[in-house]
Amino acid sequence: MQRDLIYDVGMHNGNDTDYYLHRGYRVVAIEADPALFEQARTRFAAEIAAGRLTLLNVGIAPQEGTADFWICEGKSEYNSFDKANATKRGHTAHAIQIPCRCFGNILREHGVPLYLKVDIECFDKLCVEALDPADLPQYVSLELTEADQLHALRRAGYDRFKLVRQDDLSAAPDLTGTWSASWMTLKERLPPLLKLAQRLGRMKRKLGRWLRRADRRTERSGLKAGKWVFAYGSSGPFGEEAPGQWLGFDETVRRWQAFRRAAGERYWCDIHATRRAPAPA
Repeated sequence: MQRDLIYDVGMHNGNDTDYYLHRGYRVVAIEADPALFEQARTRFAAEIAAGRLTLLNVGIAPQEGTADFWICEGKSEYNSFDKANATKRGHTAHAIQIPCRCFGNILREHGVPLYLKVDIECFDKLCVEALDPADLPQYVSLELTEADQLHALRRAGYDRFKLVRQDDLSAAPDLTGTWSASWMTLKERLPPLLKLAQRLGRMKRKLGRWLRRADRRTERSGLKAGKWVFAYGSSGPFGEEAPGQWLGFDETVRRWQAFRRAAGERYWCDIHATRRAPAPA
């Protein structure tokens, strides 16, 4: 493991990469969309020239070669090898051919990082399954969409987890568990109050969208007034700095299930993982 190295798999607009570079790390950033890749080459030209950033314009796949990659028209966050993901919520998409690489080969070429951030729309698990249990990143984060991702992390050797809501990077895991359980109780016992809460929630979301359009800070992370501001959709702090306490596997599953029951698919969260001690030789 190289303690000065971070991987940003699913770089997208480069906001997470920008933060890691700001923290002084070397970064390997992987982005399948050629347009986003070219934007990053321009944005980070100085860091690339200095050898602090390596950009790879490839997709992560089970085997090397080329494959159809679906570009969502109007919402690049949905770009995916899965057409259904790229066209969800009424969006249209078109396919392009891109080169693909096995993540294990990339690790062997560039080294094992201190922190592995993955957000590649339905295929995060491919990166976890490529990890060597004898030489794991100290920290990993994924966009959590299915329980099998948690099981894959545990099989790889991780045993401590944090849940972080992507719509609120300050939200600790205690909130996602306890709050959700209370919400479900209200949902069952107080239907009128639930309707009022849902109406207030819709108003809050509309206000939030208006504020994000009005405040350009939500489109790009950066240093503001001496403090780093994370744009909406960023992965945020990682490792020990991610909000909340480390939880065991069973408690993490319980809290994530409670969150999904309460929030549905409108909101989602990242799973951060580490382990208490290195595996024995």
